Amino acid sequence: MESGPAKGFRLTLETASSQRRNSDFRTMKKTSMTEPGKRETSVGKEMVRAFVCVEIPGAIRDGMEQLQLKLKQAGAEVSWVKPSNIHLTLKFLGDVPRPRIQGVCSAVERAAHVIEPFEIEVSGTGCFPSMSSPRVLWVGLSQVSNELKQLHAVLENELAGEGFARETRRFGPHLTIGRLRSQRHAPALADRLRAAGFEAVKFQANEIIVMRSDLKPTGALYTPQAIIPLGVLP
Repeated sequence: MESGPAKGFRLTLETASSQRRNSDFRTMKKTSMTEPGKRETSVGKEMVRAFVCVEIPGAIRDGMEQLQLKLKQAGAEVSWVKPSNIHLTLKFLGDVPRPRIQGVCSAVERAAHVIEPFEIEVSGTGCFPSMSSPRVLWVGLSQVSNELKQLHAVLENELAGEGFARETRRFGPHLTIGRLRSQRHAPALADRLRAAGFEAVKFQANEIIVMRSDLKPTGALYTPQAIIPLGVLP
C-alpha cells in the first residue's frame, strides 16, 4: 500500500490551471497502483516518470504552434510536441518509485524557496545536435539568467541529497517543439527553422512544477504532482 502524504502536503483534486491561481504548495491526489497505464517493477511498486519544469504561458505556446505549422510544410517526418506540453525542463528524473515522489517534492520546495520569481526571455530557434544534422527542434532563450542558473544549481544539490545523479552536461535550457523520426527532408526543415526564427518575448517565472509523464497512444500525458511558488517560505 502507498504511504499517506507527508506532513504539510495538502491533497487536492484541482486541475493544473486552477492550481496555478493559488500561492501555496500542493500535491495531486494519490493514484492507485492498479490504474491503467502505470508502470510497475517486478516487486509491484508503481514507477512514476517525472521531471521538474517551468510552464510556459499560453500566448507563447500559441506562437510555437504557429511555428510548427510553418515547419510542417517542409514535409519532414517529425513527431511534434503538443503545444500544451511544451515546457522548460529544469531536471529530468526518469522513473521514480511512487513512495519517493513526496521526497522529490520536498527537495524541489526547498530549492524554490531560495529563488525569487524572475524573468525569462524566449527567443530564437535551433537544432540538436546541429542545423546540418537535426534531430531535435527547439526554441531557445535569449540568455540564461543568473537566477535560472542558480535555480538549476540549487535543484541539483537538493535532488542529489535525495539520491538523484547530478547532470554532467552543461545546462542548456530550451523548449523542444519536435523530434525528427528520419532525416528525410531534414535540410529543408532546418532551412525553414532558421528562416522562421522566434521573436523575443518575455514572461515571469513564478513557480516550478514536479510533473508526471505517462506515455499514451495519443502522446505524453503530463500531470502536475506539485506546483511550488518561487521565493515563498514554508
